[in-house]
Amino acid sequence: MAIKGTDNGYGIIHSATNADLNNYRYFQVYAGADAVPTINGTSVTMAAGSSIDIYVRSISSTVNVYVIGEPKNAVEAPTTLSNYPEPI
Repeated sequence: MAIKGTDNGYGIIHSATNADLNNYRYFQVYAGADAVPTINGTSVTMAAGSSIDIYVRSISSTVNVYVIGEPKNAVEAPTTLSNYPEPI
């Protein structure tokens, strides 16, 4: 799943301990080692090297877990800066 303006992946990666849910939107969680983060209120057992595609609304501060996504303004802003509607 690519976001507006990208066609081959996401633009940023943060550790779960540094996740900034106010300024970024995350769409994937990656575990660099076996871990049990709490994602969106649910405890999830993740094996090393595994990932989950999910809209991250909340995540616990978990070592070796990373969130991947885009800056909020890249996700929620219009794709055009003109005063006219976006082309279809």
